[in-house]
Amino acid sequence: MSNNVTRRGFLAGIAAASGIALMPEDAAAQKTLNVSIVEDTENATLTNSAVEKVAWKAKPFPMPQVRLLPSFWMDMMELNRSYLYSLPNDRLAHNFRVTAGLPSDAVPLGGWEAPDCELRGHYVGHYLSGCALLHASTGDLEIRNKANALVAILAECQAKDGYLGAYPATFYDRLRNHEKVWAPFYTYHKILAGMLEMYQHTGNRQALQVAVRMADWADAWSKPFTAEDWQRVLLTEHGGMNEAAFNLYAITGQVKYRDLGYRFEHKKIFDPLAAGEDKLAGNHANTNIPKVIGAARGYELTGDERYSRISQVFYDAVVEHHSYCTGGTSNGEFWHKPDAVSTELGGAAQECCCSYNMMKLTRHLFGQQPDAKYFDYYERQLLNMRYGTQDRNGMLMYYVSLHPGLYKTFGTPFDAFWCCTGTGSEEYAKLSDSIYFHDDQTVYVNLFIPSKLDWTERGLKLHQTTKFPNEEKTALTIESAPQRATAIKIRVPYWATNGVFVRINGAIQKSVATPASYLTLEHPWKDGDIIEMDLPMTLHINMAPDDKQVQAAMYGPVVLAARLGTEGLTTSMIYASNGPDDTDRGIPMPEVTEPGVWFERAEALPNYTLHFRSKGHEPIHSLVPLNQITDERYSVYLRNTSV
Repeated sequence: MSNNVTRRGFLAGIAAASGIALMPEDAAAQKTLNVSIVEDTENATLTNSAVEKVAWKAKPFPMPQVRLLPSFWMDMMELNRSYLYSLPNDRLAHNFRVTAGLPSDAVPLGGWEAPDCELRGHYVGHYLSGCALLHASTGDLEIRNKANALVAILAECQAKDGYLGAYPATFYDRLRNHEKVWAPFYTYHKILAGMLEMYQHTGNRQALQVAVRMADWADAWSKPFTAEDWQRVLLTEHGGMNEAAFNLYAITGQVKYRDLGYRFEHKKIFDPLAAGEDKLAGNHANTNIPKVIGAARGYELTGDERYSRISQVFYDAVVEHHSYCTGGTSNGEFWHKPDAVSTELGGAAQECCCSYNMMKLTRHLFGQQPDAKYFDYYERQLLNMRYGTQDRNGMLMYYVSLHPGLYKTFGTPFDAFWCCTGTGSEEYAKLSDSIYFHDDQTVYVNLFIPSKLDWTERGLKLHQTTKFPNEEKTALTIESAPQRATAIKIRVPYWATNGVFVRINGAIQKSVATPASYLTLEHPWKDGDIIEMDLPMTLHINMAPDDKQVQAAMYGPVVLAARLGTEGLTTSMIYASNGPDDTDRGIPMPEVTEPGVWFERAEALPNYTLHFRSKGHEPIHSLVPLNQITDERYSVYLRNTSV
């Protein structure tokens, strides 16, 4: 939320009943659309490439060409799949039908989808994106059909005048009149983006028709404003409306959607960034990250160098000056002064949406200019802010608290639907989308995740086997050799300061592997070739820039946390709230007294393959990966009094 009102303080959850209902595919979901498009029906990536001015130098493989192999990553995706199936279409669509004056006897959902919540409908957009991405990631036809049926219901709700929402259009009158209203265009963006992803990843043309009508409604509504008054409107959170408009321009080639993307430029945020200035302090974090994703997309489609500068300056500022050791950002949903870490270890630190969106921005910047530093950051976020924010039942988190002695909290199936429930539903549907990228002659291996790749156009098939980060190696097996010479670039992480070791079919390769770079392997590949890479993971310390005594322990990219017991914790504290109880003051920050690296590897524990302990004076602290902690108190940062 903007205007200094946090989401967690805006609404209390409302209970709702549960149920499961799968709906068959609706034939109406495949209606013909009368716009000019270029179709790639094999990969369902349907865009008009003629409008693109800045092509990515390295591109992700179409999602159907990459599949996860059994691992904890696949387990997370399957938990998410189960959750997406558990949400009945009639309950998801209830508020839309009521708003459109259509009958509905469904039991309303609760939380941020409750009938009295001003953000109702936002999760439905995330849901459509999640289903589309899951279909692309797995080939699941049932989830595609379920989402197609939901699109058809929403199209019926839109039929009257092109407006689609789970709340009345009078919300926008309040926005026009500068009256208090939560964030109508934020929700509108989520629904619009969900429709576009349904089109792009499943080929649903009705979803594109809905998206076009939504964009036309927004275009007509926003045109009459003076420039000054429109900028006042943009002070209210509006998500990535610019990105969605630019994406629709990429699909249709219609200039009015490009212009709509430009219209949603928030100058209060963009002008300082264009001037190279970090004025993020005091701004709501996740209100603004989607806007910058829109700038990155706008640059790709228009060649506007100003937008390129905005996205790069923003990324550098957040990563270098507004992030914790995990890569996460925000405290109480806001950015604070640059390099403030030790004073910003709040119970509501690290909103999960911020991580999702920063990773999305990172993909754009890597595609524009491939550099290992981007996936060093992406990996840190993936391992510490995405892995570990889903519980054993598939429920998701809002914040990853950094206040010493607090704990993780998760939503409930039908009574949460926070913004982070939505981005989590998308994230865990697309865990395969960034493992491999490519240019015309090269495969980039960005992430160490068990998976298989089928580069159909070159005849290359390979699979990656690894237990990383629980083991310090990965292996790539060439199942089908490429038909033309193909280089394989493997990321050498920033933390690999003890070197990496590569073998091809058992023969050690003499090559220089610089941390934060790519190791290029050129070889006359043949079926059955095996590339093995040892990745010695170093123990290292991440110091808070504003207080060198405040330190986090890391094992390679993995952030460790001190275990602080379960005293006072109950199930009701861990579930059904946005974050830890505001009245829980936690525990004083644990202390160590040891110069340098003050922890060491220790014997594995039940449930913790990776286990470490502090060295030096008592008390000795037990440290485990933050991403594996669920039902106990913890502290990521400890105070080293020897500094």
